[in-house]
Amino acid sequence: MIALPRRGVWLFPSAPAHALVEAAVTAEQRGLDEFWLGDEGPARDPFAVLAAAAVRTSRIRLGVAVTNPYLRHPVALAAHAMTIDELSGGRFVLGLGPGGNVALGPANVPRTRPLATVREALHTVRAVTAGRAEAGYAPPAGAFTRPRVRIVIGSRSRGFQELASREADGVFLGGVPEPLIGQTVAWARSVRPIEVALYGTAALGDTVTEEVRPQLVMPLADSPPHVHEALGLDPVRLRAAANALAAGDAGPARRLVSDDVLSAMVLHGSPREIGRRLRGWLTHRSDSIGLSITADDPVQAVADAAQALATLSATSTAADGVANPEVAR
Repeated sequence: MIALPRRGVWLFPSAPAHALVEAAVTAEQRGLDEFWLGDEGPARDPFAVLAAAAVRTSRIRLGVAVTNPYLRHPVALAAHAMTIDELSGGRFVLGLGPGGNVALGPANVPRTRPLATVREALHTVRAVTAGRAEAGYAPPAGAFTRPRVRIVIGSRSRGFQELASREADGVFLGGVPEPLIGQTVAWARSVRPIEVALYGTAALGDTVTEEVRPQLVMPLADSPPHVHEALGLDPVRLRAAANALAAGDAGPARRLVSDDVLSAMVLHGSPREIGRRLRGWLTHRSDSIGLSITADDPVQAVADAAQALATLSATSTAADGVANPEVAR
């Protein structure tokens, strides 16, 4: 009998803030268990949106995946996290990572010492939430604390997976090429059995798939070398295509992302087709499975994603003999 993982959605916060809040409400109403927002550059602030969503929902987990300590000071991140966790009754998850060019590029912020910087930020956030001293932080008397805020690490590299396995509550795995999922999950659980959230980029429909194709160069350009090698991509050409896309020219990116790369990176098709493909991910025994989506209408996108994820549940139940499955929370 297979225990079904939690199911959720991740959104890039490009839509109006009120629509993103409604998307969180819709996710809960559709039976999903997690709702994540990205923190990538000049977009709606995920912490503000999730604070509003916290008072409109009662059950669903709310998370940022991922923010970075270059644009946001760890002490401020801890305050954001504790506040939303308090508003939501303990449902908030803070995702930390090194950030990518989408977030850091517009601000011209270099990503120096990424692994050490994220590790130090993790330690600082833990210190603030627990009210204890740490290098660079001395808690004032009577400081607000909330020591049980969950913290996960988001990155595709081995070093970050192993950091998470040693020190965090879990990992958020998004944008991992399908052939590399097993290896990446193993890295995340190499020290201790932390929670794994496994999210795939989704494109519902042929038109959406072609819209997603050039956008893939951004995460691919920021990916570690083993991803480039597995997909047969030249990192120099990837960075050039990403720079061209940022300047408004999608041509190089569209030409660089082949159908094979697209298939490895994107779940596309009807909700039922995506659900069937996700069913294969159950072998990785992740604690949650979800879909990452970018949409002008986030409410409809969440509804479509929920339909695909419901198909996953139905096909898994029928195939594996799971009676009355309960999603662990």
